[in-house]
Amino acid sequence: MAAKNCQFEETSARLYMDFFEKYPNNDLRDRVSRAFALLLKRQTDFPGDPSGWAGGIVYAVGSNGCGVSGVMNSELEKAFGTTMGAIRKRAKQIKEVLGLEVLLSIKVLALVQEFTLRDEANAICAYAFRNGPIEDIHADGRISDAEMKQLMIKACESLAKLLTMKQESPAEYDRFIRDYGQKYCQQWER
Repeated sequence: MAAKNCQFEETSARLYMDFFEKYPNNDLRDRVSRAFALLLKRQTDFPGDPSGWAGGIVYAVGSNGCGVSGVMNSELEKAFGTTMGAIRKRAKQIKEVLGLEVLLSIKVLALVQEFTLRDEANAICAYAFRNGPIEDIHADGRISDAEMKQLMIKACESLAKLLTMKQESPAEYDRFIRDYGQKYCQQWER
């Protein structure tokens, strides 16, 4: 059993190293490291492919309901060499083993860090746009992962510019947004 766990740890460590080399994120790396260490203390048997478990830890501590920030689900699958179904299944098991209190304490570390206007823009876009009807269109394959990523990056960049303008030049923002609404949104629901 010890040799099996050693192999599991080594495989997982290699997967994490490769993942974070391609998707650098020190905060997420720290949270994954903490969660992985706690998981190894609380569970000794990891049936199945280590890829699902490794991806599951990243998903369990890195996702707030709309995937891992900065990583498309297809990229997560490719990075860990498994399916989102396997990743989500293991993430659920990991959450059960570690418990909500532990996961929240791990995630709170990320919330303590600076929350930028771009972070705010990302969250607003995820809430108002990404997790709406467009997700059904994306899931049906009518928008590719690359197209969805491009749409979200542009939407978040534009919203971050608006939030910056609103914070730094409120009068200019007010004029701009009213003018834009007049030009493009007259027929929209109010």
